[in-house]
Amino acid sequence: MESKTQKYDQSGEQFAALNQVKAQTVRARLCRTGSYFGVVPLKLANGRLAWPAIQVAK
Repeated sequence: MESKTQKYDQSGEQFAALNQVKAQTVRARLCRTGSYFGVVPLKLANGRLAWPAIQVAK
């Protein structure tokens, strides 16, 4: 399990680019399963999502 000190500073577009997929792919999987291959974003006060800067091993 990942530590809670993980830095969540990526936008959805940046997270998608890091994982070499389209941003819509990340949003769609998040809506369907609640995470993107186990990575759950933080919901910010303004309603946006903040993602960690990690690559997902599928």
